[in-house]
Amino acid sequence: MENSIQLEYSVQINAVGKRAAIPKAVPRPVWDPKKVYQYLEDMSEGFQAYKRQSVLYFRSEFASTGQDRAISVEELKKSISSYFPEYTFADREPEDVVKGKYYLYIDNKQLGKMASDPAYRAKVFGLMDSELQGKKGYTLRYTSGKNVTNHITGSVFSLAEKNRSIPGVGQMPGSETIPYHGSACGDPSCSVNGVAQLRDPSFVDRILHPGRNIAERRSAEETKHTMADEHKAAQRREVHKEELRMQYQEFLKDKSQAERLQERFLTDLDAREKSITFYTA
Repeated sequence: MENSIQLEYSVQINAVGKRAAIPKAVPRPVWDPKKVYQYLEDMSEGFQAYKRQSVLYFRSEFASTGQDRAISVEELKKSISSYFPEYTFADREPEDVVKGKYYLYIDNKQLGKMASDPAYRAKVFGLMDSELQGKKGYTLRYTSGKNVTNHITGSVFSLAEKNRSIPGVGQMPGSETIPYHGSACGDPSCSVNGVAQLRDPSFVDRILHPGRNIAERRSAEETKHTMADEHKAAQRREVHKEELRMQYQEFLKDKSQAERLQERFLTDLDAREKSITFYTA
């Protein structure tokens, strides 16, 4: 019986400024399938660390081989086949994962972006590379105390503009994300080994339901910003009130000016705000 794991996430891209100096020779990272991860979170960070190293490798590789420039889409496809022979190109996104197949679907817009932007190409290559490492396996310590090595036996890597629309979130920012969506199947683990260990029970939910979690995070951030804006507005009102009080004292001897100031108070602030009362002599 196969396990299906649905993954969907975005990788933030740093703003492009002056290109950082990259060492001429960065070795390609090597994935160790026998390294034991006690928690699923640790295993996930292991893949993330591999991906970061792989991005550096490809940036270095492009610079040293003359690919640190815009290339044609055909050149890009040949480069992908050369670096990642495990992937099988698909003309459209497969509906299901097939055991023994590692499908790669990239729409025309993303092909063009990867071909024209070597920095973006390196980031996508790093992600593609890290996603393939599950084929070699990863070892987790289960609740039984036994170390169990699992393998990804088939996957779909989808890179397409349509992936920017996440259920519960809507359209994601266009220029700052890699619109990746993936799915995979793996070999089963014997039930007598228990289950993989989690440090935080919500971790799996965040992986399986990224749209919902991003929506909740955005909502919390918007609430936080709204409360901060309201606090700043209240502070500004208090400062403005004090300024008006001081001006009123100056104009107190002239009743007509005091009345004009009171009218300005009700206009500048909120007419419903009546915590200050003006008394004319």
